[in-house]
Amino acid sequence: MSPVSLSVQRAELKKTWGLIAVGDSSILELRPIWPKGVPDYKKAPSVHVSVKDFESIAACKAAFEAKALELNQQGFNVYTVMNPIREDFTGPGAAGDDDIRYRDLLLIDIDRVGDTSCPANQAELDAAKVLALEIREYLAERDWPKPIILMSANGYHLYYILEGIPNDLESASIVRRFLKNLSNRFDNAVVGVDTKVYNASRITKVPGTIARKGMETVDRPYRMAEVCDEI
Repeated sequence: MSPVSLSVQRAELKKTWGLIAVGDSSILELRPIWPKGVPDYKKAPSVHVSVKDFESIAACKAAFEAKALELNQQGFNVYTVMNPIREDFTGPGAAGDDDIRYRDLLLIDIDRVGDTSCPANQAELDAAKVLALEIREYLAERDWPKPIILMSANGYHLYYILEGIPNDLESASIVRRFLKNLSNRFDNAVVGVDTKVYNASRITKVPGTIARKGMETVDRPYRMAEVCDEI
């Protein structure tokens, strides 16, 4: 099990901005979650980074990246809210569905079925990759655009960019049905589509952070979440 260098993590963290759009009024959320099955449990509050508190968008992004890396080094899994948070959000707790301005990302999360209390082995990760390719091809045949792909450390994510879909009950219902339909069509005995990731305030892994589940072994190592140019 080879450790990932900080320089590699820092470079990958910058790919967050291919997923998360940041404007002059953006508020970004980092959510640290202690991994299940790892000793010495710790708790940390959500961290909010607002562009208006910095001299530039670039400075805000740099602060986000530095804090994400700091939390990950402390042992936390690090997530971020993937859809834009309302400008009038004041916290201090985590953003909820009512705090989202609109939807600009659709997440298809492909992961193992059954026990996910430990890291995936290579065969399980490969199975998730195969299913991700099948779903991408299926949607491409129906004129969907090319997605952004993230190897999430234990599976694969497909992100499709949306055009500011309203954050309302109808949109949530549509996304929920869509994920359920994909699950019914593509799930197999090893991997499947997570049907629970339809809510507007959905969190997703920050690229460049190490994902931890239980205790790693040679066959089931911790991995860094990374954006894939191709799979």
